[in-house]
Amino acid sequence: MTTTKRLTRDEQRARTRARLIASARTVFARRGYHRASLEDISEEAGYSTGAIYSNFDGKEDLFLAVLERHVADRVEAVHRAVAAASTPAERVRAAADDWMRFLREDPDWYPLFIEFWAYAVRDPQLRDQVAERFRVILDNNAGLVRARAEELGVPVTDEVVAMGGLYVTALADGLALIKLLDPGAVPDEFLADAMSGLAAVRPGVGDAG
Repeated sequence: MTTTKRLTRDEQRARTRARLIASARTVFARRGYHRASLEDISEEAGYSTGAIYSNFDGKEDLFLAVLERHVADRVEAVHRAVAAASTPAERVRAAADDWMRFLREDPDWYPLFIEFWAYAVRDPQLRDQVAERFRVILDNNAGLVRARAEELGVPVTDEVVAMGGLYVTALADGLALIKLLDPGAVPDEFLADAMSGLAAVRPGVGDAG
């Protein structure tokens, strides 16, 4: 006879929270931040709205949790792509290609992020919370820039590494904005080509976020 382990209260709460975050991401992406309601999200998750308020302070707090989960997933995906490549040059292209593939395969996310970004920048407290989560992307790209420099035996300062991470992130996000308006204007290989050229001229720079 097979027995099912009973979840502890903390385990059950963690499972509920994870399910709410996943459902919120689906609904936010489908309807947009402002059009999505907590009722929509709770229905998607199969819970009452009370479950949302038991785990989050409200709609903004729930979206911040979605953003935090998204950032963690993106960082993990980039590291997987880089780890699967064999050479420094291939690692540069793998990271860039992963970003363009994400934009292609999950087209609803970036418009959602821009919608919330525009909303958040008008609220200093919320803006800081979004910036804190987005900084993980900047730090991750800076770390990959440092790894690229170390592979090439190029000494770099912390300031150069940070600026490299900022440069790459800005390029990747700028291309995403253009691709939103005019998908055909940005070939899928453009970012990889740009980062490969940059890495060849200025060793130490080479990843997307």
